[in-house]
Amino acid sequence: MDRYDLVENGICDVLSDCQIPMFAYKPQTSENDLKMLSLFSGCGGMDIGFEGGFICHKKSIDPKKNWIDNVINNDWVQLKKTKFVTVFANDILSEARIAWLNYMQKRGYDDDIYHFQSIVDLVKLHKQGVNIFPENVDIVTGGFPCQDFSVAGKRKGFDSTKNHEGKLRSNTEPTEETRGKLYFWMKQVIDIVKPKIFIAENVKGLVNLGEVKEIIQKDFSSADDNGYIVLDPKVLHAADYGVPESRERVIFIGIRKSELKEEAYKALMEKEVPCEYNPYPNPTHDFSSKNSELMPTVVCRDIFKGLKEPGE
Repeated sequence: MDRYDLVENGICDVLSDCQIPMFAYKPQTSENDLKMLSLFSGCGGMDIGFEGGFICHKKSIDPKKNWIDNVINNDWVQLKKTKFVTVFANDILSEARIAWLNYMQKRGYDDDIYHFQSIVDLVKLHKQGVNIFPENVDIVTGGFPCQDFSVAGKRKGFDSTKNHEGKLRSNTEPTEETRGKLYFWMKQVIDIVKPKIFIAENVKGLVNLGEVKEIIQKDFSSADDNGYIVLDPKVLHAADYGVPESRERVIFIGIRKSELKEEAYKALMEKEVPCEYNPYPNPTHDFSSKNSELMPTVVCRDIFKGLKEPGE
């Protein structure tokens, strides 16, 4: 009897035992793996999203896509593993590190992959000759801190009163090391590891805070001596992609020019990028546009169905 049989027989909890292996295993690696360097990793949501192999609700998945590895029960499925492998993660929050390691160690990762240091300190160590960042990185990802851009905060933007460790900034600390400018240190990591592509995300409020969006896009474009095309950032809504949550995020995508064929380079430089070259995903669910051809919006009722009551 495998762990999927256990779920069907009600012996274990689909939201824990199926998603997290009962015994740690070493991930199988190959030369075809895509190495991912994760910054501002938090508890690993973006890392897991890239790697796949997690469970989600069946209503969240386009049935026309060949993404499902196992059908757990009538409501839940487990997705196939992708070629992405996390080779580096970091954050300054101890609780984030604990959560990341608690899950990812069960996927076979060692604890030394998670760097419990500020991105500023890591870049400085690299410049001092310390071997910090892995080689042959394919993609860099990062959700740089959002507090200074969010409409729920003071919206200090680049003039954040917090330093790179999240503490109140003193008058003697460099302004380029504030929390609101940590995206630029992500840009410096891109300078160092030279990935084929990078993806950065932040809150929607960033796009209407003066010229912040344009400045960040321009700075990202300058990475590795203007070696990247950075597409116009786009605001995506999670509910348009089968997530039962009202969450909007602005996404920056940068692609290394030297990795592009001539026709792809020309297409990405057009004001309106042709659909076949546009890396931003089309909506799969009908939250924002009530299109009958899209899948119905996934709501919390779908996810909470079958969960035990507190105390059971």
